[in-house]
Amino acid sequence: MRCLHARMRRAVGSALAAMTLILAVPANAAHTCTVGIGNLDFGMYFGNQTTSSATMSVTCTLTSTGSDTVAFTATLSTGAGSYTQRLLTNVGSPTDTLPYNLYLDTVPAILNTSVWGDGSGATVVASGSMKLQQTIAPVVTVTFTVAGAIAAVATMPPPGAYVDLIAGTVTYN
Repeated sequence: MRCLHARMRRAVGSALAAMTLILAVPANAAHTCTVGIGNLDFGMYFGNQTTSSATMSVTCTLTSTGSDTVAFTATLSTGAGSYTQRLLTNVGSPTDTLPYNLYLDTVPAILNTSVWGDGSGATVVASGSMKLQQTIAPVVTVTFTVAGAIAAVATMPPPGAYVDLIAGTVTYN
């Protein structure tokens, strides 16, 4: 049995620092779209499974008369690591990593399944469609939850600020 003394109990601060968005928009679109995504902040990590979430929003505005339908797909990059296991990296010394992953809407009961990725392998993507109508709904927003989880670990990594950079890509179909 292991006894944890207060001085031995270390906290690891972790955050998903930023998500960069890459947009692919057709030249003949009768609408404009913006994408926003918040940062995930796991807070202090004490070795137990920890979760956090942020919102990704896709907002489209009709720029012509009449109506337009906008269909899209949103993918997330691997960041450091892979879709099997993304990695938060300590920005200070010593260099170390903390495994985590990202999921669409909720953290699954079994971690590293249904990972939000690019659709390759077993990863999932977010997709949606919205109907823009000049008189009824010229602006429509669709939101998704980016859920993140750090699994419980047997050995704590060194204290520090752990970050990763994920690129979110929204493709309009």
